[in-house]
Amino acid sequence: MPIGADGFRLPTVNEPGSKNKLEMIRGAGQDEYCRTFVINEEDHTLGNALKHVLMQHPAVEVCGYTVPHPMERSIHVRVQTKGVPAIQVLHQSLTTLKNQNQMVKQLIQDEVTRAAVMHWLYPRFPAK
Repeated sequence: MPIGADGFRLPTVNEPGSKNKLEMIRGAGQDEYCRTFVINEEDHTLGNALKHVLMQHPAVEVCGYTVPHPMERSIHVRVQTKGVPAIQVLHQSLTTLKNQNQMVKQLIQDEVTRAAVMHWLYPRFPAK
C-alpha cells in the first residue's frame, strides 16, 4: 500500500473507488467561463497558493476555494473569467505555480550546496 509524503495512503489507479485528481462540477451556474473544479487529495496548501496565482491572471474576475469538510481531502476551486475559458486559466495557473515551486526548490538546493561548501572550507570549530 503506497504512502504519500504527508503520511496518508495513496489510492492506486486500479483500486475501486479511486477518484480522478481533477473533476468539474456540472449544473446550474456552470458554463465555459464560470466553473467549479474539485481537486481531490489536496488541502489548503495547494488551495491558497493556487488562489493567489489565479488572482494574478488578467482574465480572472473572481476566484476562491473551499474545503468541503476537514476530514475530506479535496478542495473546490471556483473560477470566473472574462473572454478565456476557465479550464484554460486553471491549466495556465497550475503550470505557473509548478514553475514557481521548481524555482524555489532550485534556490533552496543551491543555498544548501553553498552552505555545505562554506562549512567544509571554513569549519566552525577547527580540528585539534
